[in-house]
Amino acid sequence: MKMSVGYKISCGVMRLKCNCEKCGSSEYQVKTMMVLERNSKLKLEFGTYYLKICLQCGYTEMYSAKILEGGKNEKPCPEH
Repeated sequence: MKMSVGYKISCGVMRLKCNCEKCGSSEYQVKTMMVLERNSKLKLEFGTYYLKICLQCGYTEMYSAKILEGGKNEKPCPEH
């Protein structure tokens, strides 16, 4: 079963709070963003990031897809 990005962000490897840090709302939207990055060998490559956006106040958090999707020790979230 493939988990959604929002599920990985709220309950995945990083065990993030589901509520907004600024206003406390639990309503958020997840968007994907590609960013041009320079790696250690000075080559340019695209990195994928997820933006967790609060639907009440607009507060936005950014997470690396490489870290979230690379986590091998994910445990199911107790609420789901």
